[in-house]
Amino acid sequence: MIHVAAFSGGKDSTALLLHLREQGVPYRAVFCDTGWEHPLTYAYVEEINQQLLQGALITLRSTEYDGMRGLVTRKGRIPSATVRFCTQELKVLPMQEWVRQLDDEATIYLGIRGEESPARANAAKREWSDDYEAWVERPLLDWTAQEVFAYLDRYDIAANPLYRMGAGRVGCFPCIQVNLTELKRMDTQLPGLWDRVADLESRAGRSFFTPKFIPARYHTGHDPKSGRSFPTARDVQRYVQETNLDLFPVQPSGSCLSIYNLCE
Repeated sequence: MIHVAAFSGGKDSTALLLHLREQGVPYRAVFCDTGWEHPLTYAYVEEINQQLLQGALITLRSTEYDGMRGLVTRKGRIPSATVRFCTQELKVLPMQEWVRQLDDEATIYLGIRGEESPARANAAKREWSDDYEAWVERPLLDWTAQEVFAYLDRYDIAANPLYRMGAGRVGCFPCIQVNLTELKRMDTQLPGLWDRVADLESRAGRSFFTPKFIPARYHTGHDPKSGRSFPTARDVQRYVQETNLDLFPVQPSGSCLSIYNLCE
């Protein structure tokens, strides 16, 4: 049996590596590179690779698309919360291809937690996956975010620094499921995110954001076919920067921006 740990550079998958090591499971860690990670995440992934994995991290990439930028260019659209083809094309399929080439049965370990969403709350801790043709286990399913950070602290492993800069998710940057609160927090700490989103929009010819993401009065985009307006990255940037700060739980400059209170 070959044990495979999916590692993304986020807090949960980092805790997963530690947990499997603590349990004495001889695993192979695999990182699916979407080409859409923040430079700090790439640096963190390599740090964990050296610190916990002795340089043995396996990195997979899509053989069909040149990362997120290539994906949206060819698709002519940007993934959404309801149509997350980015996950399928850039993470799931590369992992499936790799697992199916293994010369033994495999068990895949995922750092998924139930409190993240109703769908994940209903997931099984262990089940057979026809997609991977392997067993899938979710050891952290019942853990809370606080327990994950406490676990990392126990082993003196720092979490991805993006968490201290307002990010709620660090698997991609920014994630297509980013919300206004996260954007507001990250605007002051990670202003380069707007250029990244604008670049992706130019490649796709579509907006990164849904029409209802911000009020229509801020929209400058217009769809000639439907007649509907939509917000561009710059529209959302302006809205985030101009909106009354009382609407967002953002601390004053110099205070902790982490949604997990990691600065305490």
